[in-house]
Amino acid sequence: MSNASKQRGSAALFVLVLAASGCSGSGDGATDDGGSGTDGSPVDDTASGTDTAGGTDTGADTIGADTIGTDTIGIDTTAPDTKTTTDSGAGIDTAIDGGPTCTFTPDTDGFFKLTSPKSDYWVRLPPKFDKTKPARLLFGIHGCGDTARNFATWAIVPYALRATQDYIGLSLGGREGACWTISTDTAVAEAALAHIASCFAIDPKKTVLAGYSSGGGMAYSMGLSKAGNYAGILIENSGLSQAVGGGNVTKVLGAAAWKINIAQSARIGDGSYAIAGIRADRDKMIAAGFPLQYRELDGTHDGSTDDWALFLIPKMSAWTAP
Repeated sequence: MSNASKQRGSAALFVLVLAASGCSGSGDGATDDGGSGTDGSPVDDTASGTDTAGGTDTGADTIGADTIGTDTIGIDTTAPDTKTTTDSGAGIDTAIDGGPTCTFTPDTDGFFKLTSPKSDYWVRLPPKFDKTKPARLLFGIHGCGDTARNFATWAIVPYALRATQDYIGLSLGGREGACWTISTDTAVAEAALAHIASCFAIDPKKTVLAGYSSGGGMAYSMGLSKAGNYAGILIENSGLSQAVGGGNVTKVLGAAAWKINIAQSARIGDGSYAIAGIRADRDKMIAAGFPLQYRELDGTHDGSTDDWALFLIPKMSAWTAP
């Protein structure tokens, strides 16, 4: 995937804050201006055969020019149980006791599409997926102008993490090329959550919400309003105030079921989510006692694979809901 032209957020300022943040919500998702009409989201280009993600995190970690190979989804069929896993040639059929049969065919990068009663969504399983063990779920929500599959490839399961991926990655569909409306689209997200839990064993204490821009508002809203259902929230270039209303932040944080884990990466020059407002929300989360892990970098609203691969996703490895 070639992201170099999209990633202008080199790390000039790096801040980490341990406190916490949550989000509940009313209102609509923010309308984002990514400049190109795609909300600044990198475009995955697997045809190029290389990953040249150029952004930097702390200055020590960078993603080099990695050759993209063909990822193989390893389905464990050896464990004795009553579930079945067979390959009929048309796809992999994974049946979970008491639930529907979910048939899928991974593409050459390991991603496949499933459909809930309300929308499609894209999934990638870990390389050593074991259907007998409940897995961590990373539930992603893209920004305005992006698509579910593209967001899955550059943010939810970025190339740099695929060989060691130890979670199920999901990217919500239903608003391809558009923004999210929290008041109506939360139901779309919850339908996908219920559907994937009927297809695969999901650890109920290890579901993490993740979102960029408009999708970050959805993640904040869902994660704080129903904090008991989630282990944490990952946010790139989005804002809590825009999700719940600037005058409601303190109230929303106070109503959260627990001090949910939150990690957020922000850009100082973000024209869609002004850094002054992001910092004000950050300070409120800290004051409320949330375990927030926060950083801000130079740059604009454009999304960056490095935010996810090097900063956000690694934060969730130990997160567990009460």
